[in-house]
Amino acid sequence: MELLFSVFAVISLAAILLLGIEIGLLSKFFGFELKRHMVIVLAYSIIIFAIILLLSPFYESILSSTFFSFYYYIIMGIICLILGVITLFYWKKMKWYPPALKCLLYFDFIPISLSLLLISTSLMAPSFLFSAQNFSFNLTMINSGAILVVLLALVMIIFYVFSDFVEDYRTTEYSIIFGSMLLIFAFAYFILGFIIPNMAPVFANPSTELSLMPIESMAVIVILLAVFLGLGYLFKKRHNRLE
Repeated sequence: MELLFSVFAVISLAAILLLGIEIGLLSKFFGFELKRHMVIVLAYSIIIFAIILLLSPFYESILSSTFFSFYYYIIMGIICLILGVITLFYWKKMKWYPPALKCLLYFDFIPISLSLLLISTSLMAPSFLFSAQNFSFNLTMINSGAILVVLLALVMIIFYVFSDFVEDYRTTEYSIIFGSMLLIFAFAYFILGFIIPNMAPVFANPSTELSLMPIESMAVIVILLAVFLGLGYLFKKRHNRLE
């Protein structure tokens, strides 16, 4: 049970900080007033909590199709890769922030954070008794989702208010920062696809030994590697031809 709550805490923290820092910094960077930023925060909070609320009856399906699924990590890796490449190429082409690029930046980390929030809250379903010393609290997917959404909103507001401090140390454009981060996340998802799905039996029974990756999963990795190498070769060839 301690392992389960630790996983919940780590995943939740990653989702909250990733999306909260992004939205807070972007709103201040684009010159949005606090009132306008609060509307954005409220919209994100309501939409995310509504999704958690609507999907709460299907927590078992969420876990089986995301956290414990090899294909979830591959799909998320591809999504991060596509978003990262589009963000970097869009900035390289435009060199400024038109409305389309602003919307893209606000969307970049949503797939990651939303999926992580769904996974972390599903881990608490149908109920999880959290106890520490004389304090105990029963967590469910819904009330844990409400807590995380409130924390997410607070992080968005905090990083909006204190974004000037971050700006003093920022050395490059947010498009480059977020695009590069998405490429790193894509690589991380592909690596985690090798590890996490094989740990599903361990979460159910800590004494269970880890098993090797299924052959079909290894085949998918080999195919994706071949595709990415082919795309890299084509991009390099096109770049050399343009030069």
